[in-house]
Amino acid sequence: MKTDLEFQTTRNGAAGVADPMEEDDQKPQLQVAAAPPPPPAAEPTELAYIPDCIIEEILTRVPAKTVFRCMAVSHPWLSMLDNRRFFQKHHSLSSARPLVVFSDPLGGKANRILHLYEGRTSSDFEPRTRSLSTRIDFPDIARGRCTFLHDVNTLVTSCKGLVCWATHRGAGDVVISNPITGEYVLANTHARGRNSLREVASVFIGLGYSRRTNSFELLKMTLGLLDPIDFTMGWYPELLALGAKSSWRPAGEASEFDFSRKVCDLVNVDDGTVYWRYKEEPSICSFDFDRTLFRFVDLPEFEGPALKTVSLGVLDSALCVSFVSPDDSHVELWSARTVDNGGAHGVGTAWKKLYHIETVTTMLENSGRVWSRGAYQPVMYVEANKILMHDWRTNFLMYDVVARSESVFPITEDIHVEDGHRAAVQVVSHVPNIICLRETLNIQEGNVRILRTDVR
Repeated sequence: MKTDLEFQTTRNGAAGVADPMEEDDQKPQLQVAAAPPPPPAAEPTELAYIPDCIIEEILTRVPAKTVFRCMAVSHPWLSMLDNRRFFQKHHSLSSARPLVVFSDPLGGKANRILHLYEGRTSSDFEPRTRSLSTRIDFPDIARGRCTFLHDVNTLVTSCKGLVCWATHRGAGDVVISNPITGEYVLANTHARGRNSLREVASVFIGLGYSRRTNSFELLKMTLGLLDPIDFTMGWYPELLALGAKSSWRPAGEASEFDFSRKVCDLVNVDDGTVYWRYKEEPSICSFDFDRTLFRFVDLPEFEGPALKTVSLGVLDSALCVSFVSPDDSHVELWSARTVDNGGAHGVGTAWKKLYHIETVTTMLENSGRVWSRGAYQPVMYVEANKILMHDWRTNFLMYDVVARSESVFPITEDIHVEDGHRAAVQVVSHVPNIICLRETLNIQEGNVRILRTDVR
C-alpha cells in the first residue's frame, strides 16, 4: 500500500525534485481588475422625441450664424443641416438684415470690414445686445490697372446673399463674396471681349441675378466708340456671367449720359434690377438683368426740392426712396414697383407713398428732439410696425410707425480707424445665404480659384 508520501512523490515526480508548476504557483500573480460596469443609459431628452422634420423646420427660421453653431451639436444634426435643400429653404425664408461696411474713405486701400447684424427685434440692435453679429475682415487685395476715372463707385452691392465691390474706384478687379462662409473670388473688369478695340474706359456698377439665364452677372458701363465712321463716343452696358469661362458682352444701349461721375446710392432688389443714383440728379439709373435693359426712372413728386437729402434703400424686397424735407422737418418714404406699360421698353415704374414721418417728436421722453439733417436710408422692417434706417452719421434709427416715436442706436463703437482716418460707413440690405460659393455660382472645378477670409 502506498503511503501518502509515495502518492505525493509519484505525483510530483522523483523524490526531492521540485515541480516547476508548483514554483510558478508560488510566484506573485499580476492582479487584473475587472472592467467597470457600463454606465447606465442616459435618459433621453425631450429634444430626442421631436421628429427631425420639425427640428429642420424650426432651424430654417433662425439666423444663419445660429445654423452654423447647430451643425456642431451632433453628427445627426450635421447631416440634417449640411445639404443644399436645407440651405435653399433657409435662404427663401430669410429676410433682409443690415450689413454695415467699413472701408478706407480715401479709396487708397481695397480692404473691407463687414458686420452683419441678424437681429429680429428692436432691442437686438442696441450696442449691448448685438450678439448675433458676424464680422468679416477682407485684406487689401487691390489689383488691376488704375484709370483716369476717379471717385466713381466705392459702394458695396448685395444680391441673393452675395456681396461685391471693385478694388479700384474707377476700375480694377471685383470681389464677389459670401460674408457668411467667408469665401470670395476675384473677377477682372478689364477682360477683353470682341469689342475690346473700341473700349476707352469702364465703370463697374454692381452684381445682379438673371432669372432668365439662372446666373449671377456683373455689370459695368463702358465708354467706347459707338460709330467707327464718324467716331461717335458713348456709354453702353456690358455683362459678365459668373461661374463659367466667359467674356464681357454688350447688353443693349444706354442714353448719352456721363457715367464717370461718383455713384452716391446703389441698391439691388429681388426682381433682378439694380438701381443707382448720382448726386443732384432728378432720376435714377436702373438695369434689368432679366430684360438686359437700361433705363432711367424718374423720382416721384415729393414735398421739398432738396435732392441732396434723397436716399435709396430696400423694404420688403422692393426699391424704397427716402426724401427729407429741410423746410418743415418731415421724411417721406416711397416704394417703387415695376409694371408693364406697353411702351417702347414694355416696362414702367409705379410709385406709392408709404409714410409721412414728422421729424419733430412730441413724446415727453424725447423732449421734442429734432432729427438730424441729411438723408435717411431705409434698411428693413422690424417687428412689423418699425422701420430701421441709417442716417449716414453712423447711427441706426428705429422708427415706430404706430407710436410715432424713434430710438437711436449709435454704431460708432464698431468703426475702425486706420492711419488717422475715420472709416467710411455704408449700410446694405443683405439677405444671408449659407450655400457655399462654388454651388451658388455654379463654379466648375478648376475654372475659378476660391479664396477664404476670416469670419468671426
